[in-house]
Amino acid sequence: MKKYKVKNTSIMHNGSVAKEGDIIELSDVQAKKLSDFIDFVPESKKSETKSTKNSNKPATETEQQTATSESPATDGGNNGN
Repeated sequence: MKKYKVKNTSIMHNGSVAKEGDIIELSDVQAKKLSDFIDFVPESKKSETKSTKNSNKPATETEQQTATSESPATDGGNNGN
């Protein structure tokens, strides 16, 4: 089943109302019948997920930099004893 975005109206789908802008899954037969009221949504969400994962890497590097900058302050206290 493929994903489609409802356009220009609301439709009844699987016993509930899908409003304009909602994403629904349809078989090819269902999509053909509703072709005037839906737009195909390509499966590009996988690449968006990858870019989200990449944005987490700089945060991890920042945390490592913070831990590194805290270590010398702790060592400085031990040298004063």
